[in-house]
Amino acid sequence: MMKSKKKTTLGVVIAAVAILILVVAVLGRQYYQDRYVPSDYYTMIPLDYDVVPEPLYSSNGELMGPGKEYTLTVYSVDGEYREVSFNVYAPGSGLAAERELPQPGEYLLVKASKTIVTNWDVVDKSQVPEEILKKIG
Repeated sequence: MMKSKKKTTLGVVIAAVAILILVVAVLGRQYYQDRYVPSDYYTMIPLDYDVVPEPLYSSNGELMGPGKEYTLTVYSVDGEYREVSFNVYAPGSGLAAERELPQPGEYLLVKASKTIVTNWDVVDKSQVPEEILKKIG
């Protein structure tokens, strides 16, 4: 009788551990997808957008250097649009991530996951899909 109870308890523990591993795997995969798997979006820097560099700070208040925080509405070829934000550190900031600041009127290809912008590049107007050009001017 005692041996049967131990087997049942062991079976319940193994089942609980298996379920826990499955839940962690599913949640981990979802987190990875939401955070690191980007989609392509396009936008144009508005002609009146202020691109004068200003001091940029880290989340803990440390000065990172001169640059610009861009907050833009971006569009996907599927018709989705959303607002994204990302920092661009100006040349001379001394940071490895420094780049030329995108200028008003320039078109961008923005790679963004559900939570972050993973990359962006200035592209020629001819590279922007026609249906998106109609939305962004």
